Amino acid sequence: MFIGIDDTDSPNKYCTTYIATLLIEELKGCGYSVDMPKLIRMNPMVKYKTRGNGGVAIHILDELYSKDKEEIKNITISLVEKYTDFECENTNPGIVFLDEAKYKENREKLTNYYKKVLYDIVSVDYAEKFILKVGGEFIKYKLGRGIIGALGAISSTPPYTYELLAYRKKEMWGKKREIDEKSVIEMDKETFPYTFDNYDYENEKILIAPNTPCPVLFGIRGIDAEILLKAMHKIEGEKPERFMIFKTNHGTDVHLRKMNIKDIYPNTGVIVYGRVVEEPRDIEGGHVIFKLSDGTGEIDCMAYEPTKGFRDIIRKLIVGDYIAVYGTVREKPLGINIEKIKILKLEKKFVKDKRCPYCGGTLKAKGKKAGYKCKKCKKTIAYDEIKMIEVERDLKTGFYEVPGSARRHLSKPIQLIDLI
Repeated sequence: MFIGIDDTDSPNKYCTTYIATLLIEELKGCGYSVDMPKLIRMNPMVKYKTRGNGGVAIHILDELYSKDKEEIKNITISLVEKYTDFECENTNPGIVFLDEAKYKENREKLTNYYKKVLYDIVSVDYAEKFILKVGGEFIKYKLGRGIIGALGAISSTPPYTYELLAYRKKEMWGKKREIDEKSVIEMDKETFPYTFDNYDYENEKILIAPNTPCPVLFGIRGIDAEILLKAMHKIEGEKPERFMIFKTNHGTDVHLRKMNIKDIYPNTGVIVYGRVVEEPRDIEGGHVIFKLSDGTGEIDCMAYEPTKGFRDIIRKLIVGDYIAVYGTVREKPLGINIEKIKILKLEKKFVKDKRCPYCGGTLKAKGKKAGYKCKKCKKTIAYDEIKMIEVERDLKTGFYEVPGSARRHLSKPIQLIDLI
């Protein structure tokens, strides 16, 4: 039997993964066998998400009788109703129950549903009809948007990574988290490349601790569950009350798909290969923008101010560079919010040789018609006769990414490119 839960949290309190952790503890206490839970992020462009647009799924491995299913449903409902921020206008919880047989019978349909919640904006009505179509049950609270992500978490397929979430004692909720920065850096260096997004060295910022007053003390992400356990014990400071390891789609790029520019639409994730056709320029707010073409169309690509030093990489691109842009598509004005780029081929860059070919003096421009005049020997050289010198580019081919503090949950760090 599968249980999906989503949208119980708010920016002010609670966490859906905390409910999943308590639920697993209670189910195991009742004698049920439970698989590793899943924490699954869906389309990050959904505007009405409470925080990170992530649902949880729990898989009970036992063969269940009717009375077992009723007990499991009652325990689930009780915990959701106890640990949901119903006062938050944007919190609209949902629970989905799906029997093992129905899950197996509808595996292909569920896989397609997972892709849809990654790439598109799904309505509650669509999710309701789909749940009934695959033989599931759902419970909605308020607008019930949570059923969308609850089924999405149940439906998810590999690739997966892992996240260890450590939770605070109740008396600490809402208080400042005390996490030793030095221990986070040491843990990060010792576990690299098998854990990721622990610390932002460019901005000197701890990334494992949330900024909201939720029950989570810290979360460590990685590709090996055993290494996560070792990493947890290296963190010094406030001690957690409990922890849980989730299977997740963090750091997998599953929200992105290769698309031609002519087919791109808003609020989805894309990978686009093309040439720079308009050089990068700074715009208001500290953002940097350039135009990309793939032969089917052109689109603006944006590196936002929070990406900090990544913008300097973007500024070094020139017309003719062949690159791949990874990111999500904003609606107005239509354009790609860059998560990372891959430089495939660099255009050669030339500058005019300002040395006089006769005496070695310095040439000064007199206008396109008049050409250049040497300051030393006073000879004039036509504009089109000036020698061009190739300049070495301050870029290399390969991947470049935004800093960890500006990275989405789903975006794959380049350290994982060859690992998952």
